[in-house]
Amino acid sequence: MSKKSRVWLAVTLVIVLLAGAGVFALFRLPMTKSSAAKAAAHDLAEEQLSSDIWHEKDLAQGLFDRVTKALGTRVDLRSVTVDDITEADGRTVATLDWTWANNDGESWEYSSQLPLEKNGLFWWADLTEKAIHPKLGKGGSFALRANPGGRGKILGADDEVLMEEGKVVDIGVHPNRLEPDTIGRLVSGLNDGVDSLDLDADDLEKSVDDAEGNQLVPVVTLREDDYKEVKSAIHDLPGILFTEDTQTLTRSRGFAQATLGSAGPASADDIEKSKGEIIAGDIVGRTGLQKTFNSRLAGPDSVEVFAKGDATDDKGGKTKLTSLHAFESKDGEDLETTLDVDIQAAADKAAATAKKPAAVVAIRPSDGHVLAVANHDPGGAAWDRALSGQYAPGSVFKIASGLALLDAGVSPDDDIDCPKTVNVGGKSFKNAEDEVLGNVSFAEDFAHSCNTAFVSSGDKVSGSELADAAAQLGMLGDASAIGAKMASVPADDDEVTHAAQMIGQGKVQSSPLAVATMTASVEAGETITPQLVLGDAVEEAENGDSGEGADDGSDSPTLDADAAKEVSEMMRKVVTEGTATDLEDVPGDPVHGKTGTAEYGDETPPRTHSWFAGFQGDLAVAVLVEDGGFGAEAAVPVAHEFFENVN
Repeated sequence: MSKKSRVWLAVTLVIVLLAGAGVFALFRLPMTKSSAAKAAAHDLAEEQLSSDIWHEKDLAQGLFDRVTKALGTRVDLRSVTVDDITEADGRTVATLDWTWANNDGESWEYSSQLPLEKNGLFWWADLTEKAIHPKLGKGGSFALRANPGGRGKILGADDEVLMEEGKVVDIGVHPNRLEPDTIGRLVSGLNDGVDSLDLDADDLEKSVDDAEGNQLVPVVTLREDDYKEVKSAIHDLPGILFTEDTQTLTRSRGFAQATLGSAGPASADDIEKSKGEIIAGDIVGRTGLQKTFNSRLAGPDSVEVFAKGDATDDKGGKTKLTSLHAFESKDGEDLETTLDVDIQAAADKAAATAKKPAAVVAIRPSDGHVLAVANHDPGGAAWDRALSGQYAPGSVFKIASGLALLDAGVSPDDDIDCPKTVNVGGKSFKNAEDEVLGNVSFAEDFAHSCNTAFVSSGDKVSGSELADAAAQLGMLGDASAIGAKMASVPADDDEVTHAAQMIGQGKVQSSPLAVATMTASVEAGETITPQLVLGDAVEEAENGDSGEGADDGSDSPTLDADAAKEVSEMMRKVVTEGTATDLEDVPGDPVHGKTGTAEYGDETPPRTHSWFAGFQGDLAVAVLVEDGGFGAEAAVPVAHEFFENVN
């Protein structure tokens, strides 16, 4: 090949290589402003800035993520499209149409301008905050605040309102209006004026000292009616301030409070722990049904979007927020419950007579409706021990073990000895107060709650048969969908444990709800499933909030109506001549019952919880008094008060 030919070959190769590079670049970079704008819009809509059209692609992605991070799962980007491309004053901009939507499908639309720049043959896009939204400044970002509608009400039987939003007055102290020598007078005046307020002067003084700037120091929140009663006594106290607000309230102070629960504004801790599920401004259920059914009561995720800028107030350090769009506020749904206003009031009043923490649960056997759930704690706010507490049921569980013995062939008339003590597997069991009945009928043993008779009869039933009896009486159902717990009766055939479980000790644990269900099943003559919440709310909770489905009882053994009737008759004997004779004078239908004394802890002698379980007509009740001693001493008086209140 000649020298001239070799030169032409080299030139040809260079031309081919340059052409190939141009074709590659043509595929990678837009040569028209239109294709650049479309590529940018596509990337933004996908929220992945993967094209090579961006100056500093990684920086652009970081800016986009930072600006939109706050929208989380509440607001979703649906589309970004190019509306127009204009040129003015030497600048080329693409007008982008943005469409976002909330979880309810409501749209938020606006337009922004994306700068485009030509560099040689190609066009580039330059992402800025204003290109994402025109009201965003440099360094700015979106911010989200909840924009909730009205919270759903909690309703009771006959659609009575049990809990709804009501007016409250927040009482606080303004540090700048309070002199150190007046704190004592302020505290004394508040304690004298507001019932049950036990404010400490040193604690308040520390809170005032720790307050930043003009920060208000909260003291107490009162219902509007309660505030009006004490207004004249506290209104002119030094440094005090009053602010009106709304809050989810029960129909009266303390009405089924632990069960209905509470709801309030989300705290910084709530927001942090939720990992984006909860945002500022949300009202969240904190306890009880308000917590279990929060999604239903709160309603759709109504939110407002803001443009968040830099701090604008050097003294207060406040961040400027400019509202961009408020999605429509929608109210939550009401929650229907079975609670009866009159029965609940009777239960609350009865529980309040206990000198120790107490719980009362009332169920209507004919339909399983939970009519009352009362919790009382003399030392402060009561938690829902009635639905969630787990305790050894003690001798009230003899209703279940008595049923197991009847199923095994024992008759109420059969004689079963009741000695002072009985030894099983090397462990000695005894009766309360060392009682000795001698060789008496099983019905007598039941009426006088003879431990030794039941313990010595344990060999007549197995552990699984004892658990089956509890299941027949509805104790082992799943109440997690309503935020409650039932009972646990392990089928333990260890000789000593089984003997203890015959008298409600050992590993047996139960809530007052499960004990009330057991009693209701006896009266009904069939297995009762307690119902506290009606409608589709329970199904929603089973599939969502609770994570567990309720037990429909389809696999439970069937309760024999004749055996249930025999247990019922023995329970009547408890009231007429046994451990609950104090209930014989209760007005209305005859009361059937069973007392219980349940040991707990490691002390010698052990401490005991006090129980009563019984029914009167179509009303079954369980009473627990923590650390109350004998059932006849603490639980029976509460039951007496309850039945009298109802009647």
